[in-house]
Amino acid sequence: MLATLVGITLFEVFRITTMPAEQHSATVEHFALRLSSNHAELAAVWLERLDQLLEVDARQVFPSHQLLDHIPELIDQIASYLRAPGDQAIAADTVVMAKAAELGLLRFDQRASVHQVLREYQIFSEILEEFFAREVAALGPGGDPIAVVLVLRRAQQAVRVLMQQTVDAFITRYTETIERQNAQLRNFSRLVSHEIRQPLGVLQVLTRVLPVPEGDADSLRLRDTLDRNVSRLGAVAGMLERLARLTRAENAPNEQRVELTSLVRDVARQLSDMADSRGVSIVIDEQLPALVADAGRLELVMMNLLANAVKYSDPVKAVRVVRVECDGRLPHPCVRIRDNGIGIPPSKLAIIFDQFVRVHSHLDDELGTQGMGLGLSIVRECMDAMSGAVGVESIEGAGTTFTLEWPPEPAAGAHVMHLLG
Repeated sequence: MLATLVGITLFEVFRITTMPAEQHSATVEHFALRLSSNHAELAAVWLERLDQLLEVDARQVFPSHQLLDHIPELIDQIASYLRAPGDQAIAADTVVMAKAAELGLLRFDQRASVHQVLREYQIFSEILEEFFAREVAALGPGGDPIAVVLVLRRAQQAVRVLMQQTVDAFITRYTETIERQNAQLRNFSRLVSHEIRQPLGVLQVLTRVLPVPEGDADSLRLRDTLDRNVSRLGAVAGMLERLARLTRAENAPNEQRVELTSLVRDVARQLSDMADSRGVSIVIDEQLPALVADAGRLELVMMNLLANAVKYSDPVKAVRVVRVECDGRLPHPCVRIRDNGIGIPPSKLAIIFDQFVRVHSHLDDELGTQGMGLGLSIVRECMDAMSGAVGVESIEGAGTTFTLEWPPEPAAGAHVMHLLG
């Protein structure tokens, strides 16, 4: 029988797989009955192999008896599909498709990954192939090779359709969860920012009109402390507003052509008071690239990186400088922000783009700095949203370089050529 199957030409495979199942009903019915009668055993083999594959306790992999019910039912439904007319698709069977979708939702609730779901179906397919190979061998030379090919084809097709349904349900639930969490974060940020604004306004007025007796150093120090902390809360509220805007879902980003040199100059002007007070010079390359990007995100990236470079300049150095340079050697836009500041410890480089990480918080009083540790995480989020990348190199005590890279712009007419294709 197996030798006969190997001898079938491609033309014959095409011909026989388009023939109705009724022409080979006896052999097809044999395979369908065997698959149906062995559905529980095949499901048990599937679960056993998963238990061997995954390095966790079986009770953690299969915390619900629902999973044990799903697989035998799916196998039984595949057996029924083998008997169906040749023009009937398994996707039209609402019962089995609902079971496949339910399996995807169950696996999501069990915190599986989509890669694990795909691997599980691959194992499932291998088990069915082994089952059919044994059945073909048991039939011997008297079997119908055309019917065997037809059965194998329909079984494989059924597995592919069910796997797609399971994965689609899994991804749909995953997407819904992410969107819901993002909406909750945006609402929380807006609520907190709104609630902070009103009492902040009152405190800001009070710090300006609070009387301080002349010569009373303690009262003056207390008022300065109050004013400094009120200003910090204002910065926190502004940061929360920017985060809410940053995480807003946008199907059509506000992209435009941006001259990066002009944008960086404007950011430097906004930071000029801070830079002058610390004796920092900001040197901007006149040949920075022009980008088609979201101008708001670009400004946020440059503002955070330049402000950090100024804040963490090295007060013991006679010359303190921040340079914004273009790397024209690369085939894609690349900008580097270099400084000769205090640098970043090697042990902290891997985490500086995480939220709420402040490497030099212990130097706040000495450097006159403050913050929440969100600036560099915002830089990374903005670059990701613009399909770009950000990297960092630093030598503690010598300085830091941040590298910003964007993908190359398509050549003029490339889109039209693609459409003509």
